[in-house]
Amino acid sequence: MKTFIIKNWNKLLLVIFTLLALCLALSFTIDDNAKKLVDESFKQSVIVFGSAKALNAVISLAQGTQINLPFVTVAVGEILDPINDLVEQFSLVMLASMVSLGIQKILLNFVTTDIYNYLLFTSIIIFNFWLFKRFTNDEKIRNLFFKITFILLFLRFAIPMMAYVNEVSYNYFVKPQYNIEELNKDILEVKDNVSKINQETITQKQDSSFFNKVLEKFDSSYYEKKVNEYKDTVDNSSQYIIDLIIVFIFQTIFLPIIFLFLLYSFVKSIFNIRRN
Repeated sequence: MKTFIIKNWNKLLLVIFTLLALCLALSFTIDDNAKKLVDESFKQSVIVFGSAKALNAVISLAQGTQINLPFVTVAVGEILDPINDLVEQFSLVMLASMVSLGIQKILLNFVTTDIYNYLLFTSIIIFNFWLFKRFTNDEKIRNLFFKITFILLFLRFAIPMMAYVNEVSYNYFVKPQYNIEELNKDILEVKDNVSKINQETITQKQDSSFFNKVLEKFDSSYYEKKVNEYKDTVDNSSQYIIDLIIVFIFQTIFLPIIFLFLLYSFVKSIFNIRRN
């Protein structure tokens, strides 16, 4: 017995590793929380995307505001062009983030189905049997089967773990500086302020007497005041949007790619060790 253990210690380690992994996979302990984390991230992305589109809408409305000065018509909303362009680019980032999270949800549902787990169970049992029992001319098909088994095992845990890595990295490293909830509130506050100025401008034009409207046409301070109102309102919004772009690119695009690459490299190294 001792001789058998010494001679086959690497195979026995693989048996223990695969059986423990199989028990963890069939227990579904990590799946429910992973699905909940992905769902929460997706809902959060939808909320922020909605805030960005709402801000884009009120800025577009403001860009249609015009002040008629003598011999020239000036669009007050021209100062909002840079921030509006940034909001549109941010909307594209949010769309990409939602697509990334949607793909994660699909993959997570795929690797947690009963069919996938039955396939993984069968593959691991055959894998462990094939470690000790060899057949004539089975080298190629054996190597191929072992690779498929490890790929199935890799996918089974890599996809749920992405949700946990995203959550931990956000809560401990990103959130202290880039809090999505607070940044979204800031974006909504900017949207409300721009909308308020739009409404005040429309109301003021409607309620002004003919005499006041004539005076406004020759009063450059009115234009300067209106420009400053818009400028002060959107003064910090660029920073809020850039911060949100950083968070969502890191959390939903960059980090999953890095995580998958590291796990792939780890699995590949296992294949190389086994061949050697």
